[in-house]
Amino acid sequence: MTAMEGLKAQLMKHSDGIRATQMEAYLKNKFPFYGVMSTPRKTILKNWKEEFTQDISPATKRDWVMQMWDADPREYQLLAIDWMIHWPVKEIEINDIQLLETLITEKSWWDSVDSLASHMVGKFAKKFPKQMDEVLKQWENHDSFWIHRTCLIYQLKFKETTDLERLKYYIGKFKSNKEFFIQKAIGWSLREVSKWNPHWVKQTVLEEELKGLAYREAMKYVLV
Repeated sequence: MTAMEGLKAQLMKHSDGIRATQMEAYLKNKFPFYGVMSTPRKTILKNWKEEFTQDISPATKRDWVMQMWDADPREYQLLAIDWMIHWPVKEIEINDIQLLETLITEKSWWDSVDSLASHMVGKFAKKFPKQMDEVLKQWENHDSFWIHRTCLIYQLKFKETTDLERLKYYIGKFKSNKEFFIQKAIGWSLREVSKWNPHWVKQTVLEEELKGLAYREAMKYVLV
């Protein structure tokens, strides 16, 4: 049995048609589902890793991630992310940013993009800051708004080490895009900063003249 066959067998064993319909509706019927919820999915991943991923090469890891990304239903992508976000920082490679860009721009929706951005791209940026600078210069002109959303939220877990100047730059760069997921990302990124620097957030909201969704999300924890 191959690794993918093993994963499929476990997913089918835990499939739930009623849950699948609910999960498909939740994501606006963008993707088919087996109906496997988060808790059993974690158990499946744990058992699969123990059986198939001992002593595999870095190249094999990345190949399996792509196989999972190419597969349907949606649980394969969610399992790929669950697996990747537990890779130690020491295992993150400089070429992984190309893989991450592919994952962000294929089968894109918030359930995949947000985890990839805040966990994997964030880890990459911490480990390879100079390379991340070059990547961001390319990404800000990318034709995918999911990449632009990533530019806004990859620092979500940085807390006090967030590069505020860079965040403000991207807010100014993308604020005219009325796409819901961009406006939400602007507000979300600012809301996280407001937990430790509300004054900066309030000032940025005023200077950038943010309104609507971005404003509401940004100012959620800020006293006006």
